[in-house]
Amino acid sequence: MPGSKPAMGVQPDSLYLGLLNFSGMSLREAIKQAIPHGIAEYSVRRHDYIRLGINPYEASWVALSVRRHQTLCDARLNLFPSTILSALRTCVDAGANTGNWTRALLDRFSPQHIIAVECEPRLVAPLKARFGALPYVEVVDAALADGEGTATFHQLRHPAGSSLLKPRPEVVGEFAANSWDVIGTVEVRKMSYDQLVANEDEISILKIDIQGAEMGVLGSSREGLSKTKCVLMEVTFTSHYENDAGFPELHQLMTSKGFGLYRLSPPYHRGARILYADALYIQESILRGLHPDGET
Repeated sequence: MPGSKPAMGVQPDSLYLGLLNFSGMSLREAIKQAIPHGIAEYSVRRHDYIRLGINPYEASWVALSVRRHQTLCDARLNLFPSTILSALRTCVDAGANTGNWTRALLDRFSPQHIIAVECEPRLVAPLKARFGALPYVEVVDAALADGEGTATFHQLRHPAGSSLLKPRPEVVGEFAANSWDVIGTVEVRKMSYDQLVANEDEISILKIDIQGAEMGVLGSSREGLSKTKCVLMEVTFTSHYENDAGFPELHQLMTSKGFGLYRLSPPYHRGARILYADALYIQESILRGLHPDGET
């Protein structure tokens, strides 16, 4: 309170110095460290937005929010070059889950059309409810696969881990308790990527996170991938499901399809083992025209 006195027997200067001490560092020293660090972090966020094609004035304001920047990074949108993000047409969110990737994309960018694909019964209805009012977001209740028909879908207690592939029981220790156990199976509709985007002229981004089934989808695609500019996908370094494909196999496939690896996110690890990361592949014809800063 203003005008209050220090405790009996404690001199103001000594009280002030005592309060300044913080884990061996004075508050003054801590502030000197914190303020430049905060400014530096803000500058990094602002630079990220500008590099992604956001004008400097808008970037200056949006960079004030740590949360919004974290959302951008969680969606791996910070990995993209501005030449892709500045002219978004159709984007596909395969394995949309609750729609967080779609929401992050819409928060800062303006795609003409988004196709959100999800087949987990526990997630489809909430996904439709979340985006039902947006005419440019189309929710497709299906599993992307190597062809059309139906398939058995393995439901895990944590819906994000559910997959067309059977999970390996030995991987259970790599995840949070009671999240990797199978709670049931359900028959779902499946469709190929070529079928999904048959009526689209161009796919700006295919984001695909379908829990180990990526090889079947991408390997069987011809017309679909030929009109896709870039693919953002989860790649694993440890097998999670029976008959899944890891990073080496997927990388070889993508290069054979005419894509080059542009960026790789920091890998996720639990304990001593690296489990997965997100990889961004861009068509070689586009990749060769990019400067190191991501501009054409």
